[in-house]
Amino acid sequence: MVRANIGEVEITEKTILSGNDHLVVPYPVKDGLTNLKAGAAVKITDGKIEHVAADTDDAIGVLYKSIDLEDGKKTKDSTALVVIFGAVKKGNVTFTDAGTACTEQLVEKLRKNGVYAIN
Repeated sequence: MVRANIGEVEITEKTILSGNDHLVVPYPVKDGLTNLKAGAAVKITDGKIEHVAADTDDAIGVLYKSIDLEDGKKTKDSTALVVIFGAVKKGNVTFTDAGTACTEQLVEKLRKNGVYAIN
């Protein structure tokens, strides 16, 4: 019997998290949204999360994972995992439904709520 090692496979998951201590909780998502990608800053309106529209909005956290929608459909009765405490990679944080890059003002809004966007 001959045994041979023909290679290695490393499986990793891309993450927005930085460090080890985080709080990630589920929240209901406002109906009718699109483009909810991991790292998107979110706010709460009427008990449901939605995109932060401006870097001056009160961002409560960032999406931990993207919400997969089939062929451009919009959210309906969806739930999302949101990082509400801990450090996240600033380069992965966005706001608005267009995915605008994180600003220093948004970093400050997140920090006030316990989410630290760091390099």
